[in-house]
Amino acid sequence: MADRVGNIVKSSEVKKVLLETFGTKPSSVLLSDYCYNRYNAGISFKQHLFVYMGRNAYKYIGERAPYTGFIFQKPKNEMKEHIVGEWINGQYSLFEKPVRVGAKDSESIESISREHLEKLYEEYFDILTFEMAALQCKPTELRHLIGRLGEFYCALQTDGELARETNQHGFDVVSNGRKISVKTTAQITGFIPINQNTFHLADDFFIVQYTNHDFHLLFYRPKEEVPIARKYEKTYEVDIHRLKNGNMS
Repeated sequence: MADRVGNIVKSSEVKKVLLETFGTKPSSVLLSDYCYNRYNAGISFKQHLFVYMGRNAYKYIGERAPYTGFIFQKPKNEMKEHIVGEWINGQYSLFEKPVRVGAKDSESIESISREHLEKLYEEYFDILTFEMAALQCKPTELRHLIGRLGEFYCALQTDGELARETNQHGFDVVSNGRKISVKTTAQITGFIPINQNTFHLADDFFIVQYTNHDFHLLFYRPKEEVPIARKYEKTYEVDIHRLKNGNMS
């Protein structure tokens, strides 16, 4: 399958090739046993060829690929999957204690490696590019996607970590012990809203703008220096034109 590296293949396709080439019975082949990102109890975790994409979809990347990503396992009689390890550039390590997907803060992963963050940023950016180029979506219509990319961008720029909970109240990234609220916009002009009720929970604000197919840092300073233009109901509003470029000293 050398000519299929990087392609997504169906389980039935691979089983057909094995049957025609080696006479291997389809019932004896379980592709998830050969995935970088799947760990099946009782199976040797030594041969890796695919990335599991779903029950019948596998991305073929071949042996000894410089893969980066989490390793998942679904224990018997459990509904939720566990994260049991992580690959970084083709080297894997298994966690001493598995982490349930969707676990509470006290049971979650300590941190995501920088290599993994870089991979996530690249993959999300590819999706953003596809949405705009192929599906003709406007950046302002992709707020959730751009918002998540802004958080990855902040974590990478500040050498920080993502907040331990999705939609953590008040902040999104933690760097050097400081809680950072990330605001990402694709607007050229206008106002960026900040929730008054959670404003006090952040130490710093990191405001980034997506323009010309790239992210640009507009503001990264303590919350006391946020140039609030006005108050509207339960939000503070920041005028994009008043934001100052530059980093914290």
